Amino acid sequence: MKDGEPRGLFSHFHRPNLETNADIIHIKLLRNNTFVTVTDSKGNVKCKATSGSLPDLKGGRKMTSYTADATAENIGRRVKAMGLKSVVVKVNGLTHFKKKRNAIVAFRSGYSSSRNDQNPIVYIEDTTRKAHNGCRLPRKRRV
Repeated sequence: MKDGEPRGLFSHFHRPNLETNADIIHIKLLRNNTFVTVTDSKGNVKCKATSGSLPDLKGGRKMTSYTADATAENIGRRVKAMGLKSVVVKVNGLTHFKKKRNAIVAFRSGYSSSRNDQNPIVYIEDTTRKAHNGCRLPRKRRV
């Protein structure tokens, strides 16, 4: 083998080129609020927005289905202004997948102003944890 060639059993398979230093966008969708945070790969916050931080979405209007899209689109414009080229999107929240998908699409539309702009999203991950009722308890001891 020459230097620079990958070794191992699965070295001949194509691996997707994921950047290790890509910035991460955390989208947390709650029932009555939406949090969007942009961090670097080490976890340092670069910018953040909530649905209440937008000027026209206060009080009861903060809880509509449109607010997640508006917040993600706002962050998309800010990320474009910061000059980030590739991001990983992590979505969290016990909502329908349609609402999560709409938030991701809104971020992408806020980032790219025209159709021929490059898509900044490298990877999408759903980090929602669901309880499965835990492990079975040991049997009750009979005396």
